[in-house]
Amino acid sequence: MKNFNITTKYFKDICAYFWCEICQEILSVSIPRNTIEEGLETGLYIHSYYHTNPLYDSEDPEDRSNNPHTSLIYIDKNHDVRGVRSFYGREMSSDEIKKGSRIPIVIKEIPKMVLQLGMLNQEEFNILKLCDGNNSIENVAELEKIKLDELEKIILKLKKKGLINIITRG
Repeated sequence: MKNFNITTKYFKDICAYFWCEICQEILSVSIPRNTIEEGLETGLYIHSYYHTNPLYDSEDPEDRSNNPHTSLIYIDKNHDVRGVRSFYGREMSSDEIKKGSRIPIVIKEIPKMVLQLGMLNQEEFNILKLCDGNNSIENVAELEKIKLDELEKIILKLKKKGLINIITRG
């Protein structure tokens, strides 16, 4: 079920259906199209959905899905769900990221104008959006649907330009 992510597109909004790893359920959220369009200036819109599972199994002591958690829903320019990451609380803790993971982090904010000036291409700009400290290099490759070795080259190029830094979770 991990790859179940679809959208229904309406005139004023979209309804994103996605799989929440914590709830172990398919959930849906309605998002206004204009909100997505504003967020897409950087190539990918990230919707944060804070919720609990109303259908949790109270008899199961290991079912913690009634605890508040967040699903980050990644939506592309076609208003399709690219991927979902779920974690407890409002912000991802260091426990959510595996030890040894390499995490790219933007160290310099870049205006959209760099695309018009040809300083970055759209793919590089999209990758910068995902370098928010919540995604490992492997997550970024999965969300951008590119091979890991291709992403490594782009990350190196962005690092040489002084736009991102890579931290390794110890």
